[in-house]
Amino acid sequence: MEWIIIITNAIFVFLLGLFLKHYFPSYMDAKGKNLATKEDIQEITRKTEEVQKEFRENFELFSSDVQFKYDFYFKQYSKLYCKLYAIIIQSEYVRRFIFLTESKEHSFDEVPFLEISPTHRPTQPIEFRKGEPTTASHTTEEIETPISQFNKKQICDYIIRNGEYATQKLLKVAVAYRFAYSHYSGNPEVKNFSCEEIANEEEFRLLREMVCCIVSDYNFFRKELKMNCDEKELRTGVPTF
Repeated sequence: MEWIIIITNAIFVFLLGLFLKHYFPSYMDAKGKNLATKEDIQEITRKTEEVQKEFRENFELFSSDVQFKYDFYFKQYSKLYCKLYAIIIQSEYVRRFIFLTESKEHSFDEVPFLEISPTHRPTQPIEFRKGEPTTASHTTEEIETPISQFNKKQICDYIIRNGEYATQKLLKVAVAYRFAYSHYSGNPEVKNFSCEEIANEEEFRLLREMVCCIVSDYNFFRKELKMNCDEKELRTGVPTF
């Protein structure tokens, strides 16, 4: 009876040894893999959530920047450049009108901006005074119109007054033009004649640059705001009519 118990124990030990040798390592390896897989999934899930959060934050920031830029472009376009561009186009039509009526051609390079003088209306008031002969005096009344109310100096001042809507380049040009104009021979208030020649050259150069900047910027904003624009004006800054 004892030998049966001994043999049974020996067989049990042998089978246990086989199990530990061949099956247990595989079992433990599989358990380890399952545990690693679970941990990997948790790590991947955590990383994915972090990436999604970062993406949402960046997208919200990007959307906010885009909206701010769009709104500011529209303010620049509507509050400054529309009016400036309209004045430039008025000058261009005056150029065309002079050619149609007088057959005189003034190129943009020769005259970048044409001003319209105020209307002058002569008057002849008659004075009646007791005991004195009747007298009549001749005077001329200057009448400003929407066509004549803007000249190149006033355009410059208008840009500076609304400098928060001007591009950096246009504001620089306007400020430089104001200084050159203060020494320019065409300025009725000019007092310094020593630098008049240089001031005249600078006044002309800066006037042309100011007009080109207005035209180019105006078309840039229209393009950014998804409106029709003149690609040639955008590229060259030279107005066309």
